[in-house]
Amino acid sequence: MSEEPRQNLLNTLRIRKDLEKFTAGALLRHPQVDAVIERIAALEPRDQQVVYAWAELVGRANPELAAHFVARAPAAFAQMDRDGVEDWIDQVMHTFDNRGLGFAVDAVEGVDEFARDYASRHVRCGFDDASGFLRHFVRGLGGRELRVVTDQSTFTDTESLYLPDAVNLFPEPEQNFTLYKLTAVHLWAQTWFGTWRYQVVERLLRQYDDDAMMAVFNRLECLRLEACIERELPGLAREFAVFGHIDAAADALWAAWRDDAAALLDPGATAEDTLDLVEAFLERPLPPFKPFQSDMFAGRVRQALFARIEREKAAFQRAMQDLRESQDGPEQDGEGDASEKQMVEIQMGDEDAGDGGEIKFQVTVDGETVAVPEHLRDLMGSIMQDFGEIPDEHMEPSERGEYSDDLLPQSGDGAADDDLDPDAVGTFTYREWDCVRQRFREDFCTLRELGVPPGDPGFVEATLEKHRGLLKSIKRSFEAVLGESRLQRRQSDGDDIDLDAVIEAYTDMVNGREMSEYLYTRYRNQERSIAVMFMVDMSGSTLGWVNDAERESLVLLCEALEMLGDRYAIFGFSGRTNKRCEVYRIKDFEDSYSKDVRERISGIRPKAYTRMGVAIRHLGQLLQHTRARTKLLITLSDGRPEDYGGYKGKYGIEDTRHALLELKQGGIHAFCVTIDNEAQEYLPHMYGPANFAVIDEVEKLPYKVADIYRRLTT
Repeated sequence: MSEEPRQNLLNTLRIRKDLEKFTAGALLRHPQVDAVIERIAALEPRDQQVVYAWAELVGRANPELAAHFVARAPAAFAQMDRDGVEDWIDQVMHTFDNRGLGFAVDAVEGVDEFARDYASRHVRCGFDDASGFLRHFVRGLGGRELRVVTDQSTFTDTESLYLPDAVNLFPEPEQNFTLYKLTAVHLWAQTWFGTWRYQVVERLLRQYDDDAMMAVFNRLECLRLEACIERELPGLAREFAVFGHIDAAADALWAAWRDDAAALLDPGATAEDTLDLVEAFLERPLPPFKPFQSDMFAGRVRQALFARIEREKAAFQRAMQDLRESQDGPEQDGEGDASEKQMVEIQMGDEDAGDGGEIKFQVTVDGETVAVPEHLRDLMGSIMQDFGEIPDEHMEPSERGEYSDDLLPQSGDGAADDDLDPDAVGTFTYREWDCVRQRFREDFCTLRELGVPPGDPGFVEATLEKHRGLLKSIKRSFEAVLGESRLQRRQSDGDDIDLDAVIEAYTDMVNGREMSEYLYTRYRNQERSIAVMFMVDMSGSTLGWVNDAERESLVLLCEALEMLGDRYAIFGFSGRTNKRCEVYRIKDFEDSYSKDVRERISGIRPKAYTRMGVAIRHLGQLLQHTRARTKLLITLSDGRPEDYGGYKGKYGIEDTRHALLELKQGGIHAFCVTIDNEAQEYLPHMYGPANFAVIDEVEKLPYKVADIYRRLTT
């Protein structure tokens, strides 16, 4: 026998002997033991050392499991690097420790599936890795503020960009990150370049509400949007060109569609032109989606669009009213009407929203040019994205601002209720602080408690499914609160010696006094005596995803609070004028977290204005009558206090501040969670510098509310 075969044989015998020892002979029972030994002998020396080290370690725990590991180790090295193999066996040992031998063997035998997942994890880009960058990147592109969230489908409803949990289409993480970015840009382009303008959505749903037609519209609109991006964002267009390739056949099909739909590539082409071409392409084979392309759901767009149109129309009319008043002088007691006679005109520059340039507005009141506030400029830009113009009806004066009587509670005959009768059952009167006169207006506000009609019974289940991971995290943090213990000294028995007590007892003994028997310490779980009132803003400005975030926050919080056993109540608040203030009973302190409460949370809907002082006084009284050592009032709001009759600006802020001071004097701690970016201007004065939190992105609200509650109550 020559030297090399002899050396190989000796090496194989040595490996066989060592592995037999590590597995206590269990490896010999493997039906293909010789083939296993040969495959291990063929591994690189460093890989063999990994097999040796882990075989010895696993063998100490269970020789049978070690034999299974050795048998599958060559397959593991064939599919993964050393780090991957060690991750795999580490998971196997974790399974063995927690679930036993049978499940651990299954984990060993599942090495192929683990290897696929390992490869995916190391090339994919996760939503959490990309979302922070994407939010800032999309904001920098321009247009209305868009949420960036994750969903099972990839699409936009023109309020949010819904992206997948992870992208792993390409072999390099950097490539997948770029694809994430391009997908977000393509969705943004639909909102910016007019895919979902009001006229297009209505026509789509009226004439083309068909899956086949929507599929054609999606492909044709993709061509138009790529042309828009190429003109306005050439750097991104080059990345789109690289990542738009699929294969030769698909690329040829896209090229044919592009040639036959050349009219959509012109700078003046709109989504309505795309609609005009749909029927001509219906019988043609569809090219496959490009990697960055997404689904289109016109129905979801219409729902978000209509909610935004009403909200922005009212906000725009209100902003126009403010402009008129600024030219006409301040209103007197909220009753001025001279401004309605003024003529307001808006002129736009040559650049159109659909071309990606900045929209230039010039506003004149009675022929005099006025400065356009930034928030009004943003509002007009958003309206332009939806209509391509400022509709005439948006220019009509409206004293109602951003709310409508339609949102207020209705009487049985369908007419809006008149001012409340202060003597009626279930009606309360409260004073209000007048900062101008520096005195209280006694019995000035009339308030009543109302119920909340049940909402969609599936909302709670959908929320729990959507935030399943977040809820687990919240519950874990609350379980930690339950696990916190307090050291009790001078106990008759316990876990440890109380050194101070022993020293004192010894001193007593030396001096001839009787020695105490209370010489131990022990830990005892803290007893919680907490009552919390959640005061939820139900003003008209919460219409849309702010209202959704509030409801989702309450669902998650209730689910977690049931673990702690804290007493809590949930009330909404809104109303219109000092004579029609309302609080909405969602959950009282005595209510259990029942099906009815869940449906009332689902039924929370925007109402009217935000008169906070009277709601704080009423809910504070309810909280005051609750027995607890610690009492909290936590407000969820989206803006500053504001209502008819001059209740805005300094007046509303000062009344709210006085109401909060009254709570503080009664031993109630108040805290505010808001999504208003301007809150830093007024919340420190109202609540104090450390008693509020501003959430910059509304999708963070569910997590932040739970985190703030945990910190406030521990």
